[in-house]
Amino acid sequence: MIKHTHPSPPINKTIAKTPRWVLPFILIVIFLAYIPALKAGFVNWDDGDYVTDNALIKSFSNLKLLLTTPVQGNHHPITMLSLAFNYAISGLDGWSYHLLNLLLHLINSFLVFHLAMLLSNRNTIIAFTTAVLFGIHPMHVESVAWVSERKDVLYSLFFLAGLITYTKYVDTGSRKQYFLTILFLVLSLLSKPAAVIFPVALFCIDILRKRKFTFTLFLEKIPFFTLAIIDGIVTYLAQTEAGSTGAGMFGPGARILMGFYGIMMYVLKMIVPSNLSPFYPFPAVNESLPIQYFLAPLFFIALAALVIYSLKRDRVIAFGILFYLVNLLLVLQFLPVGSAVIAERYTYIPYIGLFYIIGWFIDRYAKSNITKASYILIPVSLILALITFKQAGIWLDGATLWDHTIKTQPSARAFGNRAILLRKEKNNDLAIEYYNNAINLNSIYHEAYANRGNIYFDLNKFDLAFADYKKTLDIKPDYHPTLDNMAALFAMQEQYDSSLKYSTRALEIKPDYKPAYSNRALTYMRLNRNEEAIKDWEKFLQYQPDAADVYNSIGSCYLAMGKYQESLEPINKAIALDQQAAFYLNRSYAYYNLKNIELAKKDALSAVQGGIKLEPGYSKSLGIQ
Repeated sequence: MIKHTHPSPPINKTIAKTPRWVLPFILIVIFLAYIPALKAGFVNWDDGDYVTDNALIKSFSNLKLLLTTPVQGNHHPITMLSLAFNYAISGLDGWSYHLLNLLLHLINSFLVFHLAMLLSNRNTIIAFTTAVLFGIHPMHVESVAWVSERKDVLYSLFFLAGLITYTKYVDTGSRKQYFLTILFLVLSLLSKPAAVIFPVALFCIDILRKRKFTFTLFLEKIPFFTLAIIDGIVTYLAQTEAGSTGAGMFGPGARILMGFYGIMMYVLKMIVPSNLSPFYPFPAVNESLPIQYFLAPLFFIALAALVIYSLKRDRVIAFGILFYLVNLLLVLQFLPVGSAVIAERYTYIPYIGLFYIIGWFIDRYAKSNITKASYILIPVSLILALITFKQAGIWLDGATLWDHTIKTQPSARAFGNRAILLRKEKNNDLAIEYYNNAINLNSIYHEAYANRGNIYFDLNKFDLAFADYKKTLDIKPDYHPTLDNMAALFAMQEQYDSSLKYSTRALEIKPDYKPAYSNRALTYMRLNRNEEAIKDWEKFLQYQPDAADVYNSIGSCYLAMGKYQESLEPINKAIALDQQAAFYLNRSYAYYNLKNIELAKKDALSAVQGGIKLEPGYSKSLGIQ
């Protein structure tokens, strides 16, 4: 660890003591603004992967797998562990998930206040402004009200704590604070890979503190960069396996303009938070970019000029803008990332820099008079809180979310995700209409073809399903859900060789894709290849250990092989998990073949009580009238 030689900044003696009402006001307004989120459930956007369809969070029996399995190309074990605790508390009732998200956001708002106090040498107006805007700005709703963005509020907690300890280290030279900073970086990285930008963000504090950029300054950052690079490599490998979509369909020139567009739009959305939407689609591929994309570089040049101007003076504006830009760097579209041109959740940490600048201006206007400053801050806070209150309400459920998105920012993704819910409601005609709208907006939206094909499959319109599946694979040949659905389609038509080919290909692409193991196992059973079926069922159980019907299927395989004694163990497990009538009937067959007529009869009667009608011959052999 490098010996620290920089003196602490002087404390501004003219600044009044922080009024006791400031922090309670901030926290109470934030809580009230987010009350609608506490009534929300889950949405059909990532919540399935993270919670509702994620068997790993539903039991602590396989903790190692929970902590090591990436979700959507991200490795964040602390986040997944927190979701597992939520499931232990409230299952699939969303209240505890949203409550914890809000509590983390409240803590983060407190940490922002504390950080701003340190950075500003205890300037209450700057800290008040930064924290209250951070807490109630409508652009932050997505990070708080969306269960899947637990990773955002959680990594930010440790990220902010690390910035606080680093500032203390810079101001005091304390080794304890230096090592605490390293610890907080580790925790932040384990919550979300976005924390890899942390070492660069530290230079922003160095600039504010007017530290000289010497070799020693860079040397002290080596542990931070080492940790960030290691996590970055792990994330890159996981995301390469998961695949990504988005700006990759555009050329490098368009991507550069999109990056500048993001820098400009996030600032404009901060100033005027209107027409907010969970999803902002890319511009049409076959059309010229709108004029604002070409104006965006000029906006960036203006920001750069402000930074240069500020560096020669007090550096506050330079710090704020650089902090904003640094923390946006990884999510701008200079490199393909995500499936939206901008996203509100990406502003959660970056906006702190801009809010700090606003606080500095208000402090200068109010001449460090908190009462005068509050005449501006309190009305603005209440107005923003009302907008946030309204915006939080759109996360009530998937239907509310996507109806709002279609209204504000119509896109193929919005129509497609709304159609998923319509299919669940058995409103197939309207769902198909929505998928048609999605395809009209984006003719290469492979998921729309895939999901429309699923509806045709449900309706036994196999020719139409096949056409949509084929179109999906023409666009994205490695799309494993459709490969598996194609396998199911061939199995329905008793083309088992083709079925096996497609399900095997799906598993080659995504070895942990449960449905493909199930489909392939069923095909093996139809081909009387029961040993291979058992292997696939056992693989399925690694990802969903509480699947009672799978244990019963394994028992059926053993029965078909004449291994009656071996069939009892998996069938017993099935009954222990779920006392279905079909499971009792299966066990009755096993006992019957083991010559244990008494137990066979007992289980057969349980099956009858469950609503199953026995075959007359089997009923007669057991003496059941």
